[in-house]
Formats: sequence, structure tokens, C-alpha cells
Amino acid sequence: MRGSVAVLALLAVTTTPATAQWDIGFEMSTIHYHGSSGDTTNSGGPQAFRPASATTVGVRVDRGIGRARVGLQASYANVGLTATGPGLTLIDNSTGQLIEGQLVVNFRVVGIGSSGAIRAELGPSLHLWKSGDENRTRVGAMGALAYEWPVAKRFSGAIRLEGMISKSWFDDGDLPPEYERQATRRYGVGLALRYRL
Repeated sequence: MRGSVAVLALLAVTTTPATAQWDIGFEMSTIHYHGSSGDTTNSGGPQAFRPASATTVGVRVDRGIGRARVGLQASYANVGLTATGPGLTLIDNSTGQLIEGQLVVNFRVVGIGSSGAIRAELGPSLHLWKSGDENRTRVGAMGALAYEWPVAKRFSGAIRLEGMISKSWFDDGDLPPEYERQATRRYGVGLALRYRL
């Protein structure tokens, strides 16, 4: 995983074709988590503990390289903790912050109309989650589809659907013994405004 991150970063920095273009953008997303833990004994308590749904605010820089783009995205959100059970969901948003970074390769899948396009993205992601006094670092894999369209002159808009998977955000000893850690899955939808430099 680290090797692939280094290769993508090297391509982004050192490749300088004549057609290279830079974009900068801002994005707001709504994210929802699944997995992370589960009750294995039907103990009568919550069925699962997981990070809470949240709204992220992010900034992104893309570099066009031929038909593809290589980008870096950083985002921030207040992400608390959710406990779910039959007919009941408890959410604690009083604590928890998430800082996230993604390195993505973005390529066009199909054009729509004269200038719109659907693009696909793949890449690794790094999650720094602080819950209470505990700090967690997780590496995951991300995939996304985005519809992009021109807004005005150098501005473009994008709607982005994203999925992410990583190992559980809980460590050994975080949960009661009847709970097992599971992969953390996240789904989100975002709206972005980008500017071509």
C-alpha cells in the first residue's frame, strides 16, 4: 500500500506533460458508516457500535496528466459514535473528530452532452479519528464515481458518490467481549465546486 502511494505521489509531482492542468476545488459531503463492530451473542445490548454519520468539508487539488488526473483531497468532520439496536439508535456527537486524506487517480468513463462527463476514481485513504482521548489511524481503499459539468468559464461542478473500506476503527479492548471487530465501510455523497488554474 505504501509503495502504491509513493508511486502515485511521484507521478503527480514529477510528470510535466504539456497538457498538464491543475484544478482546485471545495467539497461538502454527507457520509454514513456501517460495520466496525457487531454483537456475536445476541446479548440484548446494542447490535453494533460504529462511527456516526457526519458532514465533511474538504479541499482538493487535481493535476491532469494526459487523459487521467491525479489528485490529493483533505477533509474534516466531527464524527462521534453510534450504537444501534432493534428499533433504537443512540448517537453521541459530543466528541470525535476526523481528518482524512485521499490520493486518487481519476479517469473519464463516458462523456455526457457536449462537455459533461462521468469519471471514476480509485486510491488509498488515510483516516485520523479522534474519539474522546483516543487517537486512531487507519488506512483504507476508496472508490468513487463523479458526474462533472461546466458551470462558468473555468468553474465546474461535481456530484460525487464514494465508497470506502478499512479495518475496524476500534482497537482490542475497546468493546465488551461479546462484540467482534469488523471492517468499517463508509458511503457518501458530495457536492463540489472546482476551479481550473
